[in-house]
Amino acid sequence: MATTIREERLRWVLPIAKDEVRLVDVAKVCPHGKRSLERWLAAYKEGGEEAMEPKSTARKTQENETPIRIKEMVIEKRKERVKEKF
Repeated sequence: MATTIREERLRWVLPIAKDEVRLVDVAKVCPHGKRSLERWLAAYKEGGEEAMEPKSTARKTQENETPIRIKEMVIEKRKERVKEKF
């Protein structure tokens, strides 16, 4: 049995990549979906075994982050107030 996600993905992708079996035949016995196999195969062909590592699905930005334009306006206002004081 595979001990890591990478090993599990390679277990299903390598026979397809080596043209030992067809993707549709593997999809019939694989517990993962056909689309997952297609994505893993494309990633393997592009990046090799390293591409089999799972990618993070975490958000890259904060959901409630203040827009950059508003941040810029706050900085401008602060600079104006500093000038007024001196």
